[in-house]
Amino acid sequence: MKLRLNRTQSIIFTVCYIAITLAIRFILEPFLLGYYLISVGIGLYFILLLWVLWYKKIINFSK
Repeated sequence: MKLRLNRTQSIIFTVCYIAITLAIRFILEPFLLGYYLISVGIGLYFILLLWVLWYKKIINFSK
C-alpha cells in the first residue's frame, strides 16, 4: 500500500509541518549561542525533507 495524501491533506500537513519546524527552531535558538548557521542548516534540512515528500509524491498539490 502506497501512502499518498490528497490536495487538502497535503496543504494541512504542510502548514502543520512548517509550524512545528519553526517552533522547534525558535525553541533551539537560545541554546545555539549565536551560531545562526546551525539554525539555517536545520531549516534547510527540514525543507529538504519536505521536498523529498513532494518528490516521492507522498504529498500532492495538484488538482
